[in-house]
Parts: sequence; structure tokens; C-alpha cells
Amino acid sequence: MRSLSTTATRLVLLFLGVSPEAFGQGQQGSGTPYSAYGFGTFLGATQVDQALMGGTGIALADPFALVLSNPASYPSLALTNFQSGAALRFVRFDTETSSNSGRRADLLGFTLGVPFGKGQWGLALGLNPVSDVGYQITDKGSVNEGEVTFEYSGNGGLNRAFVGLGRTLWQSNDTLNKGTKVSFGANLNYLFGTIEELRKVYYPFAGNYYNSEVSTSLSLRAPTVAVGVQWTGDLLSGAHVLAAREARRKHLMAVDARKEQEWLDAGRDPALRKAVRLPKVEGDALRFRVGLTADLPAELTARNNQLARSFVIANSGAEAYVDTAWSIEGARGTVGLPVQLGLGATLYNSRWTVTAEHRRRDWTALRVDVEGYDPRTELASSGTTALGVALRPAGEGGGPLYKRMIYRAGLRYTNDYLVVAGTQLNEIGMSFGLSLPVMGSTTRSRLNFGTELGQRGTANNGLIQERFATVYVGLSVTPDIREQWFKKRRIE
Repeated sequence: MRSLSTTATRLVLLFLGVSPEAFGQGQQGSGTPYSAYGFGTFLGATQVDQALMGGTGIALADPFALVLSNPASYPSLALTNFQSGAALRFVRFDTETSSNSGRRADLLGFTLGVPFGKGQWGLALGLNPVSDVGYQITDKGSVNEGEVTFEYSGNGGLNRAFVGLGRTLWQSNDTLNKGTKVSFGANLNYLFGTIEELRKVYYPFAGNYYNSEVSTSLSLRAPTVAVGVQWTGDLLSGAHVLAAREARRKHLMAVDARKEQEWLDAGRDPALRKAVRLPKVEGDALRFRVGLTADLPAELTARNNQLARSFVIANSGAEAYVDTAWSIEGARGTVGLPVQLGLGATLYNSRWTVTAEHRRRDWTALRVDVEGYDPRTELASSGTTALGVALRPAGEGGGPLYKRMIYRAGLRYTNDYLVVAGTQLNEIGMSFGLSLPVMGSTTRSRLNFGTELGQRGTANNGLIQERFATVYVGLSVTPDIREQWFKKRRIE
């Protein structure tokens, strides 16, 4: 009978962790090989309208769509809102010697937002993914007797169920919602999920080895809290903007009158002269909003299972287990998540919005006390800087469809929390898309769609570079504007 040799034992211990070189040599499945590290790949924005603006949202608020990035935005809701979406991701994997490709589709969960308390309160609840694990890698090696095949696979990830409240603390708004407003909000989240991984090694049939496998299952769950605050005010009041435009209009009219007289003095045909274009006289205030968020430190409850076994391939092709090398059953422990802070600022009026933000979390402060669990790589301080813009040519009014659509674009740069083979991963993405009004005369519902193009990582040092295109489709539903949901009727 064959025995598990010393060489085989070393190989079993080797494939307990996925080496970076395997990424360059193996074949990738539908996800990303970097999700084999840490808690997988964190997904960022799970609402399509935010994803199309670089994932921004800390300093945003929308009367007709919930903004999850900052719970202080919830009191800005004017109508009940339901949102859901999906993402289809196409990825090309490049190394120094080879290329491959994959694709995957993901649901982005759902959210429900409800305003109440005469516009002073906002309630939100929902369910969405937080991180994703999905990879399938095949690598080749050799022993004296022939070729050895290594297979690595993983799936699962973390999810979040939440309920949140936002409250207007102070405001001096007029009937047109201009003025100063300060709001605060908090989300009570429940993080949960399981990360499952399987590693196998197949030896030559003629060798004196047993095939081996190690399966792991890490379950995490715990409540967490996120808080936020927003301060909104006028940078330039409507009256100031109106006066400035009126003054410029008068100046241009004087310039036009002078040019007209010069044209006539030169004996030219008045019908051929092009008049100076005058700006519209509108007093659209220029406003600002500043937002601050914090995901407070949390301690997750962890449960880890591991099983290492040897097996042979029967004549029928089935795997028959021979022996168990070791096992860990239901080992309990904790994982301490560090705080995440975010700061954002926005300039906007009724037609356009420009926002920028930065979020940061020091993953070197992660505390892990779970028997048998190893993130397999060094963790670093992560940070994301993002810029987003939105344009609605019609402003708060109506008009042709193309003027009532919201055009969105964004840019983001991320220093990842993973350090692989001494290299901290980074990611850059550029997004753009549209929010198309649905039954715009009676609702404020929107169909959101667009794409994000970008890349992650590097092909140097035996690593892999991912170039991706993500297609987003989402729906934001509000009731008929004549329907007053969740509001007490004064007269039946």
C-alpha cells in the first residue's frame, strides 16, 4: 500500500496557502484570484447610481433615491424609494507570460427608504453583499515520477443586512429648501457570511503518494454600527446669482449695442450680423454639502472548520478517501475590524453636482483570534479617493427626455488592503452612465444603467493584472407622486 511520504506532506502544507506564482501559471475561474486572500474582494458601492459616480455618496443626498454611503442623507428623501440592481463583470487576466479571461454576474441586493416625521426623519433597510470570494486556479508541478496538479477554488463572501435612521438636527430652510441644514444618521448592520475554500493535489498514479485535499470553512457574523453627519448650506444664494447674471446680461447688452452701431457705421447689412448671446436670467443658488462617516470598530464572531484528507482515484473515477491527516471542527474565535473613516464635499445646484471624497481603514490593526485561520498575506492601510459628477439639464423642471435624464460619471483610485508578494494592490476605475426617468409625469422612478472600466494590480513580480469592464443595471422605484405613502391623512 502506498503511504503519504515526506515529500507529499510538504506539498500538502504548501497548498494550504495559494502562492502568487500559481496565479500566473494557472487558469482563473469566474471571479478574481486575489479573492483567495483576506476576506475576499470588497465590492464598494452596491447602488447603481452611486457606482456610476465613482462610488461616491458621503456628501450626497437625493430626494428620490436612497444614498447608503451616509445615513445622514436619509431625511432628505421626499418619497418612499425602493432600489435594486445587478452587475455583469468582464475581466481579462494578464501576467508576464499569459492571458486569460472570465466573467461573472452579481445581484447588488435591495434597499428601501421611507421618509416620515414631516421630512425630519428617514428610515432605511436592506440587504446587500459586502465582499466576494470566487476563484478557480489550476497549477502544475512535478516529482520524480511525473507531473503534479494543484487545484485551488473558493466561493462565498460577506453580506450585510441593515436598518438605519436619519434625523434632521437643525435647519433654517425656506419653502424652496434653501438655507442651512444639519442631519445625523446611523445604520445598525448585521454582517454575516461564510468563506469556503478547497485545495487539492493530484500525484502521478505510478508514484508512491496519496492525493491530498484540505477544505476550510470560515463563518463570520456580528452586529456593527456606522454613523454619519451632513452639513448643507448656500455658498451663493439665489438672489446673489440672479444679481450677478443680471449685471452680466446688462453688460453684454451694452457690448451688443456698441457692436451693432459699429456694424451699421461700416455700411454692412444688419441681417447678416450675429447678436451677442445673452445668458438666461435665473437665480439658481450654488450650494454645498459636507459629509463625514465612520464605520465603528467591531468584533465579529468566527467559527472555523478545516479538514485535511488523503484519497485515491478509483477505477470508476470517483475519489475514495483513505485517511484524515488533521481536522478542526467548529473552532470559535473573534475577528476585530478596525474603524473606517470617510470625508466628502459637494458643490451643486438644481442642474449639476460635483462631489469628491476619501475613505480610509487601517487593516494593519485587524485582530484575528481564530484557530487555524490565516489571511495568507500581509494587510495594509487601504484608502479610496473618488470624484463624481451628475448633470440634469432640465434642473428641477420638465422638458424633453434628454433634458430630464441624469448623466453621471466618476473616477476612483483605491489602495487595496491586500499586499501580495510584497506589492500592495491598487485599483483605478472610470465610470459613466445614465438615469432614465420612468413614467416621469407621475413618478420619480429611474432606470439606472452604465459601465465602469478599470484595472487592478500589476503583472510584475509574478502577479496578475486585471482589466475589467462592469456593466450596471438598476431600478429606483418611487410611488405615484399623488400617492402619499406612510403619511397620515387629515381628511378622508
